[in-house]
Amino acid sequence: MTRIKYLLITLLGFFYFILSPTLPSAPLAQEKTIPRGTLKVVDFWGVSGAAKSNYCEGLVTLDKDNNFVPCLAKSWRWVDERTMEFRLKREVSFHNGETFNAEAVKINWEAYKKLKYPTWQSMFFIADGTVFEIVNEYTVRFTFPEPDGLAFVKFALFSQIAPAFFTGHEFKGAWGYFSEAGPWGTGPFMLIEGSLTPMGASDRVMLEAYEDYWDPRYPKVKTVIFDNTLRKNRKEAMRLCRETEGAVDIVNFIRPLDTLKVAQSPFAKVVKSRDSTQIHSAINQRKKNSKWRDIRLRKALSYTINREELMEYGAKGNAFNLGGHIPPGVRGHNPNLTLYTYDITKAKSLLAEAGYPNGFEMILITPESHKLEAQVMKRMYERIGLRVKLEVFSWDVWMLKVWIPPGKHAEDQEWDVSVCYNNDWNGHSGASHLIYPVLDASRIRWCEYDPVYEKMWKNMARTIDETAQDEKMRQMEQYLYDRAYAVFIYSPLNLYAVNKAVNFVPQKSQTLRLKEASVSDNHWSVRSKN
Repeated sequence: MTRIKYLLITLLGFFYFILSPTLPSAPLAQEKTIPRGTLKVVDFWGVSGAAKSNYCEGLVTLDKDNNFVPCLAKSWRWVDERTMEFRLKREVSFHNGETFNAEAVKINWEAYKKLKYPTWQSMFFIADGTVFEIVNEYTVRFTFPEPDGLAFVKFALFSQIAPAFFTGHEFKGAWGYFSEAGPWGTGPFMLIEGSLTPMGASDRVMLEAYEDYWDPRYPKVKTVIFDNTLRKNRKEAMRLCRETEGAVDIVNFIRPLDTLKVAQSPFAKVVKSRDSTQIHSAINQRKKNSKWRDIRLRKALSYTINREELMEYGAKGNAFNLGGHIPPGVRGHNPNLTLYTYDITKAKSLLAEAGYPNGFEMILITPESHKLEAQVMKRMYERIGLRVKLEVFSWDVWMLKVWIPPGKHAEDQEWDVSVCYNNDWNGHSGASHLIYPVLDASRIRWCEYDPVYEKMWKNMARTIDETAQDEKMRQMEQYLYDRAYAVFIYSPLNLYAVNKAVNFVPQKSQTLRLKEASVSDNHWSVRSKN
């Protein structure tokens, strides 16, 4: 290679890196925001993940519209189909004052590799055999053993922790969940009280604004308090938000019926967000001698659902996407699905063909948050002769029914059908909608093991090109529908009860990341000090 050719290639690579498709860092010349006020929050969806998202950050993150954008990395590029290179922000410091740079990422990487379960699902681990390299003080490279089409999901979860943390602490659960408060993150808030595990949190978790946060626009609120005692009493949490000030400012994952009462409140308002969500019914093919291995019975369930009726009486109109699984406008959406329509005659015919002309007894389970929808679905299933016993559980207990951790046997679960809610908290349909309840590694697989689907998913996950990956997801969507592995119903709106003096910015991931939230002069925490 001549010297001139070498220089041209070097320059082209440099300009490609500079112009790679990323978003610019926040302009540092902006006037710094002065945080003010206090938010009191009750999180019925994922309190530990919400708290973590406010004090920890990864190299990339999801914006409020669920797009991957730079976070602690200023930009990124694919060097080749197995190697990602990140240029790091220079203006970042950890809450304890340590500098964030390539050496800090190296320390985090070495600790990450030692953790048996960096995330609660193995499919989101950065792969064993990945090679880390420091290019310079603010540039790092990761070379994977094979192409990784879910790399952004994994690097968003790979939060960066202050190096000093690892001299006297270690993660007892998944990566980034602190068992005690400390100045170890880079996020807009510091964890000053409370403890977290991947599955829960202490009764009270308090966050305080980090004054030296790298983006001067945030945070806008001084203090955030998660009151987790109220997670055990949804009715009281909603009452406090509707009828008082100073006790509860935000309640997430509220039910459709709640919106009717909140709308009449002098203190609270309803915030609705149209996100990448879906309600489906998992069908238990794994219980002993399960009838549901017969596709005719699974299809009968799908033909029994009247989505328009369910949206009116179950969701109270707070739903959309009445036909599909992955919503329109979301990666992997398949507009060409041959949808199951409401057809009682067809459903009864399928039951008879399968040998059950008079129906049979079945157990329908649901988390308490979707009790109303489950009650409507129960009546629909009874129309075709099924004798349905409905069992309602708290969210935590319900999770123990559908999650299959090591040592638990799916065959021991007696339920037949479960109402399930899913949203895209990972920013990728293949890492959210296409794993439950069908993929073995998800630990929420309720169909029989399907090596064809497993192969399709792994092939998709190894595809870097987004256009090709989207097509593979559409094919997977069709495969699931054709086999009626679950009853796909509709996409519910995400619903929040919010104090009228709070400017709340919902995140399409549904995580309560609160750096953009602010309070007005009329908010109780500001008004009382004036």
